[in-house]
Amino acid sequence: MTYICLLNQPNVIMEFIKKEDLPAMLPVKRGRDTKLRIALLQLEVGDGIFLPKEEWKRKNTPSYVVLAIKRTHQRTFEYGFKSDGTGWLFRRTS
Repeated sequence: MTYICLLNQPNVIMEFIKKEDLPAMLPVKRGRDTKLRIALLQLEVGDGIFLPKEEWKRKNTPSYVVLAIKRTHQRTFEYGFKSDGTGWLFRRTS
């Protein structure tokens, strides 16, 4: 891996990434995209995700993200709060 110092500033470093490593990384843009949204969009039918309660820092629940994906991408999910109260479970159904 090659590192390049930008503008001769030692604290600003750009990293070159091989194309084999890119699919494993989740790019998250500013705005509406969250790590949950990106992960849900990458799920295949039948796959699932567990989101711990400590990782969700927003005021509203993750169901808003699921409903927005359903509306904009026509993908459906089964989801709900885990019975022991530790987080949310999501499973893509179509």
